[in-house]
Amino acid sequence: MKARLSVICLSACFTFLTTGCNDWLDVTPQAQVSADKIFSTPEGYESVLYGIYISMTESNAYGQNQTYGLMDVLAQYYDIYTNQSHALYQASVYNYTNGDIRDRIDAMWLNNYNTIANCNILLEHLAEQTSGYFTRSHYNMLKGEALAIRAYLHFDMLRAFALNYQDYPDAMGIPYADSFVRKIHPQLSSKEVLGRIVDDLKEAQSLLADIDPCFDEQFKDSYYHFVQPRDNGDIFESYRAYRMNYFAVTGLLARVYDYMGEPEQAYECAKYVIDKSDEGYFTFTDEYDLATDLRYRDVIMQNELLFALDGIDVKQLFYQADAGSNSNYALLDVESLYPDADDFRHYCVGESSTTGRTISYKYYKTDSGSSYAGKIPMIRLSEMYLIAANAVYATNPDEAVGYLTTIRKMRGASQVVNSNTYETFLAELTTEARREFLGEGQMFYWYKRHGLPVTRQGAELTLTPTQTCLPMPANEVEFGDRIEDYLNL
Repeated sequence: MKARLSVICLSACFTFLTTGCNDWLDVTPQAQVSADKIFSTPEGYESVLYGIYISMTESNAYGQNQTYGLMDVLAQYYDIYTNQSHALYQASVYNYTNGDIRDRIDAMWLNNYNTIANCNILLEHLAEQTSGYFTRSHYNMLKGEALAIRAYLHFDMLRAFALNYQDYPDAMGIPYADSFVRKIHPQLSSKEVLGRIVDDLKEAQSLLADIDPCFDEQFKDSYYHFVQPRDNGDIFESYRAYRMNYFAVTGLLARVYDYMGEPEQAYECAKYVIDKSDEGYFTFTDEYDLATDLRYRDVIMQNELLFALDGIDVKQLFYQADAGSNSNYALLDVESLYPDADDFRHYCVGESSTTGRTISYKYYKTDSGSSYAGKIPMIRLSEMYLIAANAVYATNPDEAVGYLTTIRKMRGASQVVNSNTYETFLAELTTEARREFLGEGQMFYWYKRHGLPVTRQGAELTLTPTQTCLPMPANEVEFGDRIEDYLNL
C-alpha cells in the first residue's frame, strides 16, 4: 500500500493530494476533479475509497488525536498531569474549556464528519451503478467497506461525545449522517445511533460474506495481510488488513455489542473471529518478532491486526511530538504496565533517543525500511478475547478465565487470574486491556463503558459525566440545535 491519496469533500468537488504512487493510483497533485469525472470509471470509485482511508490517518483523527494522542492522554498513560506547560496538560486534567484543547476536539469532530460525508458521496454514486459495472466483486467491497467505515467513525464519535450508554441509553447522542445530499442531520439518541451503526455493519457483513478475499487460504500467511498482493494481481482485492474486511467488520460488531451491553451478540461475533484465528487467520505475535533489533521489531504486532490504517506520516508526527519537552508522550509509571519480567510486551516500550524518557515504540521513528513501519492498529485479535471473556463470564466463568489466560500465555506472562467475583475479574480484564491498548486510543472508552475510575499512577480518578464527554463544537450546538445532556446532570 504505497500509494497515498487524500480526499477532501468540498460541495460536489474532490481535492486529491498525493505523496507518492506506485501500486494503486496516479493522479495530478492538487487537481480539482469534479464528482462526475472521478466517478466516470470503476477505478475512480476505488480511488475515492482509498482517499477515505487516508483521511482517517490525519493527525486530527487516528494519526494522532484518536490513538496515542488526545484519547490516550485522557486514559492517563502519560506523565503530563505534572507538567503544566505541556500542550496537553489541560486535557490530562479534563479541562475541555481550554482553547487549545477545544481546537483539537473541534478538529477531530470535523475530520471525522468530513470523512463520513465522503463515505456518503461514494455510497450515493454506487447506488447509481450496477454491480456488473465493476470487476468481479468490487462493487460489494466498495459498498461494504464504505458502510463499515461510516459505522466505525460514528461509533467512535458516539463514545467520545455522548454519555455512557450503559447508564444513559436514552440520552441524546450525535447526528448520524447517512446522506450527503441532506446537509443537516438531526441529533439522535444514543440508542438510535447504535441501531444505525448495527444496521450498517450487518449490511456490510452481508455484502462481504463469501466474496471477501480475506477468506482465501493465502490470507493465512501474514505476509498477505499487508505486503504481498493477491496472486491474481488485483491490487484492489489485496492488502485486506489495511481495509474493513469481513473479519474487521465482525470484530467491530463485537465491540459495538459489548458497548451496548448485549453479551450474547458480542460473544457470538468475538468467538467467530477467535475461531478463525484458530484456523490460522490473525495469529498472536511470537516473542521472536518483538525481541529482535528495534529497527525490525514488530512493535504493533501486525499478525494479529484485523484492521490497521496505513499511516505513512504517523512516525513523523510521533517523532515531532517526542522531540519537544512540552509535547512528548513520556509514559507514566511504566513499571506497572508489564510487571512480569517474562511478559515480552515490554519490548514495545523503551527509552527515547531524543528525550531519554520511556515511551511506546509503536510509532517510534527508526531508519528501518521494515514492512512493520507506519501501521495504525484499529482492531486487534486480543480485543476479541477480552470481549468474549467479559461477555461469557456470567454463564461460564471458566471459559471467561480461559480467554484471559490465553492472552497472558501468548504474551509470555504468567499471572494467575483472580475470578472470584465479576468485579475482581473485570479488574483483571481492565489491567490486561491497559497493556494491550497502549497507543491505540481504546482505553478511555473501556473505562467509560464499564463505569470504572481511570487509573493514574496507582490512584483511581472517578470522573464526572462532564469529564467523560468531549464537548461538541460550539457551532454544532448553536446552529445545529444539539443537546449535550451531560451538562444537566
